[in-house]
Formats: sequence, structure tokens, C-alpha cells
Amino acid sequence: MRVALVNNNNNIFFAMARHLRDRGLDVTLLLAAGESPQFHPSWDTFDLDYQAYTRDLSWGDPIAFDAISASTIERSLDGFDKIVGCGATPAFLHKIGRPLDIFVPYGSDLKELPFRPPGFHRRHIRSLWQLPLAQRAGVRECPHIIGDPSPLISGPLASLGYRGTWHEVGLPMIYTPLYDPETILGRRDRSHWFYAIEQLRKDVDVLVFSHARHIWKGNVPPEWQKGNDKLFRGLRAASDARPDVRFGLVCLEYGPDVIPSKELVAELGLEDRVVWLPKTARKELMLGLAISDIGCGEFGESWLSCGTIYEVLAMGKPLLQRREDSLYTHAYPELYPVWDVKTSDDVQRHLVSYADDPDSMRTRAKSGRKWLLEYSVKRPLDTIQRLLERA
Repeated sequence: MRVALVNNNNNIFFAMARHLRDRGLDVTLLLAAGESPQFHPSWDTFDLDYQAYTRDLSWGDPIAFDAISASTIERSLDGFDKIVGCGATPAFLHKIGRPLDIFVPYGSDLKELPFRPPGFHRRHIRSLWQLPLAQRAGVRECPHIIGDPSPLISGPLASLGYRGTWHEVGLPMIYTPLYDPETILGRRDRSHWFYAIEQLRKDVDVLVFSHARHIWKGNVPPEWQKGNDKLFRGLRAASDARPDVRFGLVCLEYGPDVIPSKELVAELGLEDRVVWLPKTARKELMLGLAISDIGCGEFGESWLSCGTIYEVLAMGKPLLQRREDSLYTHAYPELYPVWDVKTSDDVQRHLVSYADDPDSMRTRAKSGRKWLLEYSVKRPLDTIQRLLERA
């Protein structure tokens, strides 16, 4: 059985491909046209092994949907027995009359693509209406959807009248054999930015790592808000509450509100405690997390899973994150440890608690990686493999 994983948005399918290949499956990763450079496999590995099972597609960009012929899609998928996809893959497979076997949505591909135009290009006017219609049909035709319990999945599925099976499991989006806190630092010599993080590490007592996009001022839907300002204000308050402890922070120049974030850092007098990295590869982020004390997710809406969360869990670090447990307990018998953040006061409290008793938080945080290995690696991979191996 040959399996194609189509589209690597958020680096999900490259991690999944490696996990499935480790289980003996014949998996090929197909990179869609128009994918962001940050989702290229080279950003998520230290070697070139991916080249043996990765191919580029000439299609997959939703804006150019109207320009891709059915024969082009069919030729590129010839010989594959099962197809797993995200992004606009459901729409492109609908064009050739082949239902996607498993849909693994990452967000906007389910919340937005079936309901609104993908973007405007004067050479692809017909995509404005063709793509949403095809995406809607393609999702409905797909018998299986994989994804955590979330209104970002349940809401669109209800609107679409989806009648297939939604498997409420996490996504194996982190290749944990590589990103192991016991071994990852052996690759520090291959890093561009480790030296900068290491220098700050030497200069502070408590190092916090936050690699979420900066979105906290603009007029965007609540689910996209990251609440980055709460982190900066909480860091300032913790520094004032414990002047004997030097707190430091690593952030990324990533997102529409980077400039307001830098202005707030200056206003709060934290410039000498914050290192700004350029938008960078996961492999760089994981090295930085490995020598940090605390990792951060998002402080807007409640989330159980996303790349930033899973990356912190993989490194076994205490995680600051907004989470409403009642939204997820129906799907999981247990949840990973989290230090919940609703306000900047929560950030201050957690940072001071760490400074007072770091061993307690470190010990509790180690169970986060165990949770990840069980609920975001083993169980979803078991589900995916079972679905793929069905006749």
C-alpha cells in the first residue's frame, strides 16, 4: 500500500510521514504549490533524508484552483492507494472525482476555504467561486476527519452537514524521536541562533521562551488573538515583585503586531531582557526551548493543541497557556499539565512561583511529554494506521 500525504502546512505532514514510515508504511510527502517556505521539510530536520520520500506538486494553491486540469492532478497521484490531505486537497481531489481518504484540517482549510474566496488574483477569477464550492464538496465526501475537539472543527462540520466520522484525537505534528530533551542539544552546532539564546541564558536566572505570532492589537477574530501583551506585562510585574531574580524572554519577529510588541517592551523597560529572533525554523526553536526554563503558548482563546503547545510539551517544559479544561475532558481521560493564563497577573504569579520553587514545576512539567507521546503520537497514529489499512 502506497500512501500520499498532501500539503505540509504547519509542518504537520512531514512529522506524520516520519512517524508512519517508522511504523513500516510506504509514505510519500507531496508538497503543495504555494506553500510557505517555513513549512518546507528542511526547516524541521537537521539532515537531508526527507529528499528520498518528498516530491513537489504543481498544484495545491487554492488561488490557482481554476487553472489546474484534472489530468495534472491524476498523473501526480497515480500509484497511490490512499491519500491523506490538508489545505485545499479536498477541493483538488473533488475535481478528479476521488474522495480524500483522511482529511486532517489545520484551521483555515476547514473554517474558511469552504465558505469564502481564497484570495484574489486577476488571472484566476474563477477560483473565487470554484474553490469554495469544491472544498465544500470535497470535505463532505471525505469519510474520515482527524482533529482535536474544537469549535473550529465542530462548527464548520455542522455548517457543512458533514456525515462522515470525526475522530477526536490529536495530531502527530511533532517528530518526537528527533525532538527529545535528552538528545537535542547534541545538534546545537548546526544552529544559526543558538548562540544568541545561550548568551541570554547566561545572563538571566529564569528564561522564558515564547514563539507564538504577535497578534494582540488588530481587529481579528478572537480565535486568532495571542494575548502577547499579557506576557510582557506579567514579566515586568514579576521582575518588580522579585528584583533579586533576573527574568529573560525569547520572542520571534513573527506576526502583524511585532512593532507594537517591541514598543511595549521598550515602554516597560525590558529591552535588555528580551532577545528577538527572526521567524525561524522549528529545529531552531526546539534548541532554544531545550535550554529555557518555561515555554509559552497563547493567551487569548482556550486551546488544547497547536504547534507551539506541542513543541513545549515535547521538551518537557512548564507551559504557560490559556486552557479551559471543561472543553476537553470528554475526549481525554487526562490532560497535560498547564499553568493557565487569563491575565498578566497570572503570568506574574507563575513566574514568581517558578523562581521560588523551580523543582516543583519542572517535575510536574515532565509528564507533559509523556502525555504528548500517548495522546498526540501513539493514539492518533494508531487511528490513522488503522484507517489506512482498511480494505
